Amino acid sequence: MAQMSARTGMLDGVAYAVLVYAVLGASCLALNESFSGLYQAAGLIAGALAFVGMRGVPWTAAWQLGRPGSLGARLLWRWLLLITFLIMAGFFAQIGDELSRRVLALWFTAVPICMLVAHIILRYGLLRVFPGLSRQRTAVVLFVNNAARRLVQRLPDAGYRFVGYFEDREPARTGGVLENVEHLGKAAEAASYVRRNKVEVVFVCLPEGAYDRGLSVINELGDTTASVFYVPAGEIFTMMSAQIYDIEGIPVLEVIDTPFYGVDGILKRVFDIAFSLTMLVLSLPLMALIALAIKLDSKGPIIFRQHRYGLNGEEFDVHKFRSMSVMENDDKIEQVSRTDPRVTRVGRFLRRTSLDEWPQFWTVLKGDMSIVGPRPHAVAHNEFYRRAIQGYMSRHKVKPGVTGWAQVNGYRGETQTLDRMEKRIEYDLQYIRNWSPVMDLKIVVMTLIMIFKDENAY
Repeated sequence: MAQMSARTGMLDGVAYAVLVYAVLGASCLALNESFSGLYQAAGLIAGALAFVGMRGVPWTAAWQLGRPGSLGARLLWRWLLLITFLIMAGFFAQIGDELSRRVLALWFTAVPICMLVAHIILRYGLLRVFPGLSRQRTAVVLFVNNAARRLVQRLPDAGYRFVGYFEDREPARTGGVLENVEHLGKAAEAASYVRRNKVEVVFVCLPEGAYDRGLSVINELGDTTASVFYVPAGEIFTMMSAQIYDIEGIPVLEVIDTPFYGVDGILKRVFDIAFSLTMLVLSLPLMALIALAIKLDSKGPIIFRQHRYGLNGEEFDVHKFRSMSVMENDDKIEQVSRTDPRVTRVGRFLRRTSLDEWPQFWTVLKGDMSIVGPRPHAVAHNEFYRRAIQGYMSRHKVKPGVTGWAQVNGYRGETQTLDRMEKRIEYDLQYIRNWSPVMDLKIVVMTLIMIFKDENAY
């Protein structure tokens, strides 16, 4: 294993060196400078320094850009140090005037951009990308042990702000309190505190032999929108189907989290903006015709607005073309059935072809929804199912979508039975765990095909 790790580090270093040298050559080419003499020497020196200084940052690891102390931050600092060294060397060697400042400026800027692009391509080709970017996430700890102490000491540098911890036992039994972290109460109070204060992350640090209790706590946390990380002991790794995640060298078990925290979130948002804007522009004439048809067919507004739960359980308004004769938006909402008399003539066609969903592209553009994600349910339905289905609220770790993995797998429309909704939630959670840009594109294509043959659309 040590030999394999060393070999991988060598390959990483060579890749950095080649990229640094190649980008300098490309910069010269872009600005009509001859890549020879001093430029080649500068490229070789920079490549050698990059090999030595950057080979410790794997291309396929989670760079967690923006987090202090992350691999991405370290890589950027090493590049800045390398640039500083080259500038100082050029100054003392009195060769600065022989190199184009425009070429150097382009090179200094383009290298980290190219590194990022290459990193994204490699990660999406080889591994599922782990999240991580900039702002600190609020966190609490359940139970006190040595692992909890290490978390509190190390994780602030990895982007977490601890607001407190929960523990039932006396400090004498746990080896003392967690220093510089407030004791918030007993473990049974954790879920309500997390829900009330919108805590983003919970680290469950189980005492030895308390596995059943830990599972009970995690089940309670399933009715919140917090990310849950299980810090396991021994054989707990084999007890659950979850993702092993390394934070600052500390192994945790990812039970619930969002895949869109970091570079993934940026890519997802760029896709949403580009796709929704394109669809809105191209469909303006069609939407005008739909609006006219709705107005001529039945009395009422053209656009129907209803409250839904979105990212982190926050309410937002979803917009659709009105397809029914009623405007239900209260504590009790009846799902639409196949022969529902509330559906208008134009509305039946709109629902069958999903054209009633078209205004949601505006909601996507605003940022309340995504093109692909778990379909948003009415607030009244949400309140019922969050109590009836374990882990239901975990689907709110991502933005709701215009279409989703459950819908293209046959779980679109009315959910007459609880087991049918459970299956929909199962597909939603599969999407969150396995997301990739390719999966989003696949779902979009499947949705377009499904519109013409889906029997569950009415």
